[in-house]
Amino acid sequence: MNIVRAIARGLAWIPFLLLARALPAADAIDLHRLWDGRCAECHGHSAEFARAMLTVNEGRLEGRHHRDDLATFLHNHYLAGSNVDEVYAMLLAQALTPPRFAEQCRACHGSAAEFARDSLVFRDGVLHGRTSGEPVREFLAGHRGLEDADAAFFAELLERVAREVGMR
Repeated sequence: MNIVRAIARGLAWIPFLLLARALPAADAIDLHRLWDGRCAECHGHSAEFARAMLTVNEGRLEGRHHRDDLATFLHNHYLAGSNVDEVYAMLLAQALTPPRFAEQCRACHGSAAEFARDSLVFRDGVLHGRTSGEPVREFLAGHRGLEDADAAFFAELLERVAREVGMR
């Protein structure tokens, strides 16, 4: 009888373990929420800001007023000690990424960050739909008639955004 109870107790933990795998790590930072909390009031949505106000020169971000060292400016301007390198990398990626998600997907899915938080999960390093369980890359191959290159673009974008919101 003790062995039956031990097995039952062990099985009782399975739902909690599965849920823990679906949630971001405790130390994961949601860079989009960090931006929204510290920067959006003055600068708006991070991707729109990055595309409108920043340029990429030889792989480095430059601001209109802070050309030489944007990372130091970010550190001194509301991000002191708060993931400056990660926010810089997010802004760089956004400056280099055309606004296709906003133009083609936002009407149904909201922002990419909202969609990632609500609808996606990493399983063994692969991004999946939270409800369908299907890998995102496979799902997108048949979604709304996307061409292969378009499906790859959106899969890469969603993988990046999922990491930016703290998913692993």
